[in-house]
Amino acid sequence: MPRHLLHEPTWHAAAVAYYLLHTSAEPSVQEEARQWCEKHRLLYDSFIAQVEEAHRAASVALHHAWAPYSRFPVGAALLSSDGALWHGCNVECSSFGLTLCAERVALGHAVTNGRREFVLLALVTDTEAPISPCGACRQLLHDFAPHLLISAEGARRQQRTLWWLEELLPEPFCGKHIWKR
Repeated sequence: MPRHLLHEPTWHAAAVAYYLLHTSAEPSVQEEARQWCEKHRLLYDSFIAQVEEAHRAASVALHHAWAPYSRFPVGAALLSSDGALWHGCNVECSSFGLTLCAERVALGHAVTNGRREFVLLALVTDTEAPISPCGACRQLLHDFAPHLLISAEGARRQQRTLWWLEELLPEPFCGKHIWKR
């Protein structure tokens, strides 16, 4: 996890501070993150507003999900590095292998519109506890945003969990493997 970024006033540093405030059990680490937030209040508040906007977009997408077989609707919103939000929902098929995950629908929407760099994925599921992306989505997202912050919400309890993509996919297959043959 890139704690060294707390020395910079950047969007990614705001994401690191947000992550540490919500996940670290170490008081000294939480204090370091709190101090960064105070020093860069406008940037941090802007970051929080973008996270909340992404969750609202993912929640709206959730209600458009087509999940007649599993009854497991998912909404996703990807925040691109230019500040645009790209949303998607899962689209099921009776042949389950053809089902599209919300994350991949959102990514396809963004890529179709020329976006290639992403900083945040908000996921909303109709569950009590937050759910992480499936392995296929993790791998595809890694190709575009290996340092992606994922904020997942279980809508029934409005409970959120944060992960860095590299936590969920510690040993990804990537382009360097293809060219090493």
